[in-house]
Amino acid sequence: MITLDAVPALRGTDPGTGAAPRRRPAASRPRGRLGTSWALSRRTLLQAGTAAGMAALSVFPAARRAYADGYDIYGSCPSYAADQNCSPGCGPSPIFAAACNTSGTYAGFHRNDGTTWKLRPNQCYAGTYDGWLWRYQGACGACACSVERRCHDGYRKTSSGWVRSICRWNTDCGCLTTVAWPSTRRGQSGPNVYAVQYLLKARGYATTVDGVFGSGTESRVKQFQTANGLTASGVVDARTWPLLVFTVSSRGITVRKTVGAGGRPGSVIVVHYPYSGDVVRAVQRQLNKHAHGLTVDGVFGSATDAAVRDFQRQNGLTIDGIVGESTWRTLTGGAV
Repeated sequence: MITLDAVPALRGTDPGTGAAPRRRPAASRPRGRLGTSWALSRRTLLQAGTAAGMAALSVFPAARRAYADGYDIYGSCPSYAADQNCSPGCGPSPIFAAACNTSGTYAGFHRNDGTTWKLRPNQCYAGTYDGWLWRYQGACGACACSVERRCHDGYRKTSSGWVRSICRWNTDCGCLTTVAWPSTRRGQSGPNVYAVQYLLKARGYATTVDGVFGSGTESRVKQFQTANGLTASGVVDARTWPLLVFTVSSRGITVRKTVGAGGRPGSVIVVHYPYSGDVVRAVQRQLNKHAHGLTVDGVFGSATDAAVRDFQRQNGLTIDGIVGESTWRTLTGGAV
């Protein structure tokens, strides 16, 4: 007989059954019969006892997925956070990129190692649920139509003690698409302007970094465009951004160099230089725009690396911790 522990982790849309139904709040759940908008919790399944019991309920696919999930998840955004949009999304507690398990049975749920991370069972929404499932109808990051996110509650150990944390995980991405570079120009302000200013400084163009695209920033953009064979429009567009950004990761800046190799000049090699500074500050500002609470210190440490990988995961990018052109484009152009 198949035991409960043999049931594999199942996440996302089940090709055979569609989206898994989720548990409704007690006030709206039908009495005296099984409703259709619910999901069995780990506790309920343990009471059920066996896979045969689940089959008897005629909900085996949903039960398998609920068991793999293993927690009581409220099916919508709690009222106290209902005004949240794409970023940061539903939830008042800080979102830590490293809070989520990224593999195994509990991938997409809050970590629980008892040392740095632990769960907050039954402390979400009226002391009943472990987290909630929230859907935003609108563009979010690279999800052009909608995004569904699960927020799972827990704690993180800090130097000042345990603090509340949330694992935020995309469970559905409506209309995953390739994001276009934004057009950043004079009169604008915010994270994209900060990124332009930081990157100009890193390229050797002295620029005041204040997040406001004024005449000084425009002048530096024109200088950069002229030096790189572009029309000096002063607008950082789809032709300018790829030349302005750097490839950067925890390993440092990645640079392609043409060198002589084996007596033949012109060979291209990739060199990684240790780096901290304005390029990383630009990355951190962008990640914070997407609800990652990073300190903008220019250091590509473990928190920044985890945030980059989390952002890549949520937006259908290669999860490698490297901020290359695709990640830059999605950071700067993705909806928030």
